[in-house]
Parts: sequence; structure tokens; C-alpha cells
Amino acid sequence: MKEELISIVIPAYNIAPYISSALESVFAQTYSNFEVIAVDDGSTDHTGEILDSFASKEPRLRVIHTENRGASKARMTGVAAANGEIIGFMDGDDRIDPDMYERLHQNMIHHCANISHCGYRMVRKNHTELYYGTGVIIVQNHERGIKDLLEGAIVEPGLCNKLFRRSLFDCLLSGETIMDFSLRENEDLLTNYCLFQHCDRAVFEDVCPYQYMIRSDSSSHGGLKPHILSDPIRIGRLLINDTGDTPEFYQLAARYYVTKMIKAATVVVRKDTDRQIREIRKSARRELRSFLKPYCAVETSEKRKALACFAAVAPMIYSLVHRFYLQRSK
Repeated sequence: MKEELISIVIPAYNIAPYISSALESVFAQTYSNFEVIAVDDGSTDHTGEILDSFASKEPRLRVIHTENRGASKARMTGVAAANGEIIGFMDGDDRIDPDMYERLHQNMIHHCANISHCGYRMVRKNHTELYYGTGVIIVQNHERGIKDLLEGAIVEPGLCNKLFRRSLFDCLLSGETIMDFSLRENEDLLTNYCLFQHCDRAVFEDVCPYQYMIRSDSSSHGGLKPHILSDPIRIGRLLINDTGDTPEFYQLAARYYVTKMIKAATVVVRKDTDRQIREIRKSARRELRSFLKPYCAVETSEKRKALACFAAVAPMIYSLVHRFYLQRSK
């Protein structure tokens, strides 16, 4: 039987030191029938030149150059240009093990799944952390897939440790979805939510072939930026509005929403803190207070409800209460 074509989409923005290593790990795959679509998202370093040079020697690589529009839009540009029946993603500063796509594709075929996903490992300078590497295989129907995604215990909210049937992207490409492509933080969770909504069957194998490379110069180490606080809250609103008819999903969406509001409402500010961050903190406290009543009505722990109340009405003592609960849980 002929192997299905997998299209691997790689958004790339100012990652010149790492993109070659990422591409080398992709082209070392044991699964042979794939193409790579790299979207140079308006890079101002040599990323675009490196991609073009690589493509001149590797016919399976196509490069698309665009203005800078963010990773989500870059990914959708790649999906729209893809020829494959199956879509995968990779970040251009990470790496993958040689058997990753072969393993994911085999699981997809064997279990008749529209999404096949796996665990991952975080590779730091001095050590590696597995998430989680138990080897267990779990087949998820539509309801369990969404539940596991919102719960966050099994389904990692990123896109790069998964393969998707291309048809799942019709809603995203047509705009018939709650997706907001202007988001820059936690946007993978919302993208996955839209895709899992149209997925009847998914399969998860808890192996860790995807390598998230943690570096000191990554964007996550660039200090607190306003969108890091505000974008997850925006996602929470979208999920709350979309899950209202399904109590089990709504409960998990509410937990996510409140967690992100608490983070913003209790962020520590100093004299030199960005004014916009101060405004986000103030707004998050107001929003959290307005959501306390519906949140306290959902089925969740008294500890979570207590923490939400303190963060909303008495943020100065929130940290003390939080520390108390942490000590009790040890």
C-alpha cells in the first residue's frame, strides 16, 4: 500500500542558528513520503536565506516568504499550500526523533484515527525532562478527546507532537470557527480545540519523540509581555462561550479561564512595570470578580474556589493562602 503524503509545516521567524538542525532531524525520518513547507514569517536575520539554500538541495522542501504575521497565520499559510492528506507541525528551533512520523502514522492507521499524538521531552542545557514516557496507548472518542485537551493531563496543548487529517482544517481555513489568529500566547490550545471539535477518533501513545529545545535566548526568557497575560484570558472567554451547552467541557474551560485570570490578577508589579501590564492586572481582577458566582456554581474543588475568591477580592493575601495550600499538599 502506498504511503500517504504527510505535509510538515514549519513556521520560522528569526531562528537562523537553529533551523538547519531542525530540518536535518525532519529529513532523517524513517517515514519516507513527506514534504516540508517552511513559512519564513518575515524574518530579519538569515533564516530565509538558510531555508532557500536548504531547499536548493532538498526537493521535498518548499519555502514560502511572507511578512511577519505571527506563528498561527504562518501555520495556516503552510496548511493552505500543503499537498498532503495528513498535516504535521514543527517549530523551527526544535528537533524530532527519526521514527516520530512513522510511529504516529502507524497509530493513526491502526486505530482509524483522525488525530495521532504523543508525548514529548523538554531538552535543557544540563538535563532532559520526559512528558511522560509511560508507553500507554489511549484511544479517544470525540468527547474524551476534547475533555483530555481542556483538562491538560494527557493531551499536550501544542501542535507539534501530533498528526492531523487535513480535512480537520476546513473550519480553520474557511473561518467558520472561534479561532482568533491574532493570539500569540496559548494559541495552540485554541487551535487544537477547533481541530478536536471535528475529530471523531484520536489516538495517543505516551512516547516522547518530540524534542522541545529550551534555550536561554528563547522568547519565553524575554521578560513579561502584556500578551502573555491577556491572550490566555481572551482564549478563556472564547472557550467559556463555546462550551456552555456541555457542562463537563464548561467546567474545564472555567478552570482554565479562572487560572489565567488569577495569574494576571496577582502578577507582581514594580515601579518600572509596564503600564499596560498594570492595566491588565486591574482588568483581570474586575473580570475575575464578575465570574466568581458562575465559577462557584461549577463542580470544582473548594480550594480552587477559595483561591479564586482571594485573588479577586484580596489579592494582597492571595500569595499567603496559595502558599498555605501548597504546604498542605506536600
